[in-house]
Amino acid sequence: MSASTSSEPSRLTHRHWLALAVAVVPLALYAFSPREGDLPLYFRTARAFLDGAVPNRDFRFEYPPYALLWFVPATWAGGDLRGFILAFGLQLTLIDAFIKWLLLSEGVRRWGTAWRAWVPFAAYSVVSWLQSVHYLKRYDLIPAALALAALVALMRRREGQAGALLAVGTVTKLYPAVLVPLALAVCWRRGSKPTRALLTGLIAGVLPLFPMSLVWPWWRFAAFHVERGLQVEAFSAGLLWAAHLMGFAHVQWVHAPAAYELHGADAEMVRAVTRQVWIAGLLLAVAVSVRAAWRRPPVHIEDLARLTLVPLVAFVILNPVLSPQYLIWLTGAAALALLSGTVAPSAVLLVAAAITRGLFAGSTYKTGWQPSFTLLLLARNAMVLYAGLAWAREAWRWGRPGVAALPEAKDAPAPTPPP
Repeated sequence: MSASTSSEPSRLTHRHWLALAVAVVPLALYAFSPREGDLPLYFRTARAFLDGAVPNRDFRFEYPPYALLWFVPATWAGGDLRGFILAFGLQLTLIDAFIKWLLLSEGVRRWGTAWRAWVPFAAYSVVSWLQSVHYLKRYDLIPAALALAALVALMRRREGQAGALLAVGTVTKLYPAVLVPLALAVCWRRGSKPTRALLTGLIAGVLPLFPMSLVWPWWRFAAFHVERGLQVEAFSAGLLWAAHLMGFAHVQWVHAPAAYELHGADAEMVRAVTRQVWIAGLLLAVAVSVRAAWRRPPVHIEDLARLTLVPLVAFVILNPVLSPQYLIWLTGAAALALLSGTVAPSAVLLVAAAITRGLFAGSTYKTGWQPSFTLLLLARNAMVLYAGLAWAREAWRWGRPGVAALPEAKDAPAPTPPP
């Protein structure tokens, strides 16, 4: 089927709404699961806050300050832990529905009635089901939705909205901050008015931090993360654990306050090197994405998605801390990148996110992975690294003078003008 033209309707039909319901219902049912994940921690901190305690003064709060505000409604509505688990799960289900609606809407705006309009939504839906163990048992879906909505707002030339979404996402989970330089580069090329709008949105999003700081030392959460060790799922940790299993290194598998980590002299050395590589690699990835956007601003939403994935993947895969839910940060943009051009990096990353669940199914995660699960971890991390390098190479080539924009299918319709 050929793609629709830009003059055809780009609104969702009853088929799209039915598909959206089918994609969301399994997760709504999973919200009733008694599995806890990190939810007891969220409940205890929000309950203490509602009872009058001050975070990072009366109790430790290890997340950026806006995160706590997302826990309060479910705590208030749920009453006890069991009620919170249900209420927070349903809250995340609504956010999941919002993400899938965005993917469907962008697909239809880009391709109309063509089959490719369905690809991002379908791919993301399958991966979301497979990730359900941590998808609805962590709060990472919230900043992921904010970051994805910011990308859509930026491409629809709603720069102020994009800035506010990035700011709120950053003060919820930090990582959206790596997208701010790219957004600034895109807006700078558009002119002074879009740049001012983006900066205004960014400032508005962080303004509440100033009155909050008078009663809440929210910045102390950073000290907790600075002290964290080498998490067992990180790229370098996987290699080190494999070396340990083969007798080339000696480390201990330890249950630390926030995660399982590798400890010992070898682990400390690898952690120090990993942090340096992480910072250098992230700065380089941000520079590559900004360079590409500056030389040739993104035309379609999938162009921007690919550029955002360069720093996002670097932030995740080079990090000395890599929890399974971190891949949720990547899957929305990876799904959007399927709208045109090469599909290999997106497909590989989405498969990596899907197989992450296998790392915990029947494994000895609490005492140290067996060789088979170590191989699965190494494969998963290698797939994420491959996808990031592929997008970085594409962005670097795209930024060269005289090189066309990111490749797209020949029958792609003209972009729909922003409303």
